[in-house]
Amino acid sequence: MTMNFNKIQKIAAIAIASLFLAVTAQAAAQAWETFQVNGGYALNTNNSFRLIEGNPRMSIYQHNSNDPDQQFDISSNGKWGTLLRHRSTGKCLNAHYLADNREINVWPCNGNDVDQNWHLENVGNGEFLIRRSAGNSGKSDFCVDSPSRSNNGRIHLIKCERNNANQRWKSSANVVATTWKLPWRGGPVSRNQTWHTDGYGLSSLDFGLNGGQAVLAPIKSTVISACNAGNNHWAIQLQASNGQYYSLIHVAASSISRGKTYNQGDQIGVVASLAPLNPKCAVWTGVHLHMGFPSKNFSIDGYNLTPSSLPSSFRSSQ
Repeated sequence: MTMNFNKIQKIAAIAIASLFLAVTAQAAAQAWETFQVNGGYALNTNNSFRLIEGNPRMSIYQHNSNDPDQQFDISSNGKWGTLLRHRSTGKCLNAHYLADNREINVWPCNGNDVDQNWHLENVGNGEFLIRRSAGNSGKSDFCVDSPSRSNNGRIHLIKCERNNANQRWKSSANVVATTWKLPWRGGPVSRNQTWHTDGYGLSSLDFGLNGGQAVLAPIKSTVISACNAGNNHWAIQLQASNGQYYSLIHVAASSISRGKTYNQGDQIGVVASLAPLNPKCAVWTGVHLHMGFPSKNFSIDGYNLTPSSLPSSFRSSQ
């Protein structure tokens, strides 16, 4: 099959997809997004591409946000990370061989397949690395890399380097928020104690909010796990849209479901007024909101947190 024929197929597919999106409101509302590397090229494949072990290899093509060959849906259904489901093939981004210069492909989606679990790591300026998970061992050393800037160009894995322009991607949907906000409205709100560790292993702080105050999503996030301690008193672990994990504990809500996604500012619940009944979920010292952070060195809502320096009170911009 010649390059020209591939190009004709692509133009026809784009035209059909664009028409469909224009006349179908439901399709227009889909949360499809593209991943673009600097230079104007985006991840791209379709069922006509060369196969790797029976499934289309991943490539790049000149960016077009309406091209279904370039569109992905971010799913929280991965056991160790995020799944990236490709629109035109219906399969997920897949990297079986963890080694420099190994090409990657798409594969039938399976959240329990570590080859399909990814971490989107914020590296500033709205850009992120696409890092392959290592399963129970955490994160691998390998990231999606684009060494060329040409249609049908190569995509492969290379050891992660945050300053390598070939590994810095941007989403058409701005999925990676560069600014976290504190999970309440206004302030000031006092900090009750210094750094401590919660049941999720996260470095945490307690904030002196009143019972019944709204608890808001600090960034676009998906519930990874939730424990009901009784009295509708919840401990919640979430994954932010940039792949980082955090927790909110002592949240009252009628229900919290794994896989539910909140946009930044959406209300998750309120600060619990009633004590938890199950200490395996939450240990209470009185009414407050507990938040576990991805790191002790962390920026949120204009505050720079460090292991040794913390403000005594905080005001949220939400």
